[in-house]
Amino acid sequence: MKIFNQKINLKYVLIVVALLLLGNVGKMYLLHNIRTKSDIDFYDYFDHFSVFLFSVVAVISVLVSWKFINRIDAANTILKFLKVYILSFIIFIVIGIVVDYILIRIIMNNTEYNYLIRFINTMSVAFILVDIFALTSAFLYFKQSQKIAIELEQTEKEKAMIHSQMLQKNLEPHFLFNNLSVLSGLARKQPEQIDDFIDDFSDVYRYYLKHGKKQLVELKEELSFLKSYMNLMDKRFGNAYQIENKIENTNGFIIPCSLQLCLENAIKHNKASKENPLLISISREENTIVIKNELNKVDFTLGTGTGNNYLKRQYQINFNKEVIFTETDKEFIVEIPLISEI
Repeated sequence: MKIFNQKINLKYVLIVVALLLLGNVGKMYLLHNIRTKSDIDFYDYFDHFSVFLFSVVAVISVLVSWKFINRIDAANTILKFLKVYILSFIIFIVIGIVVDYILIRIIMNNTEYNYLIRFINTMSVAFILVDIFALTSAFLYFKQSQKIAIELEQTEKEKAMIHSQMLQKNLEPHFLFNNLSVLSGLARKQPEQIDDFIDDFSDVYRYYLKHGKKQLVELKEELSFLKSYMNLMDKRFGNAYQIENKIENTNGFIIPCSLQLCLENAIKHNKASKENPLLISISREENTIVIKNELNKVDFTLGTGTGNNYLKRQYQINFNKEVIFTETDKEFIVEIPLISEI
């Protein structure tokens, strides 16, 4: 159901209405007894002013309750709304009893103060103000629901944008032209390696196209893809960049191209040669993949940070996990969390 172009969960609306009806049934019964059996003057303006003050306290009780429940319960469920509703009711009663005792027992020095009667009176006022508890709690609940819905919509748009940027990065022309240049060189100097190069080149692009839209892939698939990618880099740079795979346990899932992005950054930002190769190691520490490379920075690189930003945002948005980037004097380290199951 949509109200003012916003999606509203009909079940939650009905629950709020049910609570209001139940509360008002009790309130009407209470007011009936007060009108027929008590000596309260309904034309006493001081009593109406007192009700106004109690109403303010009721709203404050809901706000305090909401803030407290929000800290211990991040989920926005109907159970959370009920917790706020009940806790605010209790807070109001506690405040009412304390204020009533201070005013009547201490300030007015009423020695005939009856605790039970005063407690019942406070409970009666709470029931009279049940609408305020329910409606204020419902307002805060639906306001947060609307906020979450907007954030989710923005997150989906951001995910689509980041994915588009990443796909463009993987399929960008210079990667294709560089590898075609390598292929041309092999045709002239080492034609016997052409078939293996084409196989690896096909595997890399097939992986991009097959898994580009997936949220996760198996770690063993990513490692297999990484081997084909590094074969291309070896042909291009002549084994100047050496990868050491220490992973034995390949269980778990990872975002596609995560490891390749880390290797690409290491190659892009560090100098290496056959005589002085750059070592890149990949290991597993429990449920984290750790990629380390020695530092031998090039003099200048023009980087947009798209790859690192993609990893960080994808893990934050989809799994609420952090990708950690650490740079020391000697090495650059990336820690990528594994996802245990889809």
